[in-house]
Amino acid sequence: MRSSRDYVDIIGGLIMLCAGLWFMNHAFENYAIGTLRRMGPGFFPAVLGGSVAVFGVLIMLPAFFRPGEKFGFEARPFFIICIAVAAFAFLLERMGMVPTIFAMTFIASYAMPKPHPLKTLALAAALSFFAVAIFVWGLGVPLMPFRWNF
Repeated sequence: MRSSRDYVDIIGGLIMLCAGLWFMNHAFENYAIGTLRRMGPGFFPAVLGGSVAVFGVLIMLPAFFRPGEKFGFEARPFFIICIAVAAFAFLLERMGMVPTIFAMTFIASYAMPKPHPLKTLALAAALSFFAVAIFVWGLGVPLMPFRWNF
């Protein structure tokens, strides 16, 4: 069933707008912003919060003028994604980044009505490779790709 407005994007844009404004306000109230030449610790969070707020508005405004799907809350995908995030938090230190990303991806795939195992496997492999390449090799974050510490 269709509604007169795209309420999913309106709500999503509103959440982004509020979150961005909150981060920007928090940065202005608690950190020195500095200048473009001498940026303070609050400069990046303030700019990032402002950018998120602007993107929220850019998502929300067009949604007022186009039809969309009827808004409804689906509990199953919500709880499965929450379980996947909890599994990531629980397993990262115990198993390492690669097995944790595989577990999280396979758990999250069950948020869809019919998960595709081969697509999920390919996605988990790609996510694992890029996470290790960016965070471990590129940025030097001390996360182990594999760790067996139950």
